Amino acid sequence: MDETSVTREHASPTRAIVADEAFCAQAAAVLLCDPVPIRDAFLGEPAEEVLEMVRWALKHEADEGFDAARALPSWARRRGRGRWRKDRRGGAPADG
Repeated sequence: MDETSVTREHASPTRAIVADEAFCAQAAAVLLCDPVPIRDAFLGEPAEEVLEMVRWALKHEADEGFDAARALPSWARRRGRGRWRKDRRGGAPADG
């Protein structure tokens, strides 16, 4: 028998946990911003990654001109994440 495994590696348990509307609302509350753009950016994304991006935004909140409600959806859009994920609804992004 060859050395090829016939089983898949187990997915990271923390990557299996994804952000739902309540999680996104809590992230928006931590960032003190409107929940809609945060939900757009992170709904359905791995919670671990959402937390990392929230930490990043908190580090930059004192930067002049920084706005988490604009920066995080922009990040998600550029990377095809959240509402811009292409693997939703038959391969089309959620917004068209």
